[in-house]
Amino acid sequence: MQTTHHHGPILNKFRRHPRVRISTPFSCTLTRLDSNIKRWFRVHDEGVGVVYDLSLRGIRVGTEADMKPGDVVELTLRLPKQLAPARISAATVQWTKDQIYGLAFSKISSASLSQVNKYMALSTRRKD
Repeated sequence: MQTTHHHGPILNKFRRHPRVRISTPFSCTLTRLDSNIKRWFRVHDEGVGVVYDLSLRGIRVGTEADMKPGDVVELTLRLPKQLAPARISAATVQWTKDQIYGLAFSKISSASLSQVNKYMALSTRRKD
């Protein structure tokens, strides 16, 4: 018996913020922020990651950086076909499995939100 899986579109139907599965993963930079001190005093703990899916409110990323739920990071996304990277000032680790992490954006500028929205719109059009 053959089983067909349609997880992407079905899951998006129930999500508040639909996500785009990235067909060609792109890189990002993660900088850990210490939530106990002001943003301008960063803990110098930086890593590189690969983005697997993206929504207006979060991201799934693979990285060798050591993170746990509750950690707060700053993200720099190198979105394909965009000149400047999108910067997410704060994202909180929601879950982890092996070296894959689910991050929820907690502080994102309107310019970066616009960049993410544009990328998602272009990615969705290519699939149709």
